[in-house]
Amino acid sequence: MTTGFEEPRLETGTLLLADISGYTTFLGLVTAVHPEMIGTAGPIPPAYPIMSSLLDVVVDRIAPTFRLSEIEGDAVFAYATDDQLSDGETALQTIRSAYGGFRGRIDEAMGHHQEHECDACSILPTLDLKFLLHHGHLVVQRIAGRERLLGPAVNLTHRLLKNSVSEQTGRRGYLFTTDEAAEQLGLSKEIGVRHKEEYADVGSVSGTVIELDAV
Repeated sequence: MTTGFEEPRLETGTLLLADISGYTTFLGLVTAVHPEMIGTAGPIPPAYPIMSSLLDVVVDRIAPTFRLSEIEGDAVFAYATDDQLSDGETALQTIRSAYGGFRGRIDEAMGHHQEHECDACSILPTLDLKFLLHHGHLVVQRIAGRERLLGPAVNLTHRLLKNSVSEQTGRRGYLFTTDEAAEQLGLSKEIGVRHKEEYADVGSVSGTVIELDAV
């Protein structure tokens, strides 16, 4: 007898979360500058296709090293199981490529919309991209026809979105890799700056902040 339930499976893998810094401020400014364009009958502000394009280039560049799990507003959530990824250099090259594509796409947008001068478009270059890398056990569950990731490692990766990296390093674009991810991928702790976060619900999380040079 078919019950309609599909058993979840347990995997071990590396989780990647790429988040656009300044996204909320940017779209808020777009709304303030173009109130007439937000109505149901008005044209769509150019900021919206620009943001879609930024997310698209990140998704394109992280594949096939990482598999897309979700687009979460201004963030891309992806993963790679241990049998798919065990090489830290591959992971770093992939992330640096995604960062370079993101910066390049902003430059393209600025050139394409030179005649559209407004306060919102002028802050496009201030947008940046931060990456969070963690490793652990994943519960892969099919919900509404799609595979979703669940479990403590997933929760922790998202918890790391709220961190003090920018305050302590002055960088808005960076990779923060936890010690768990670095150990799994064979990444040296000396390639970046050591960093620690404290959370009331999960405790201390240690890792390394790595600068991302566009390539």
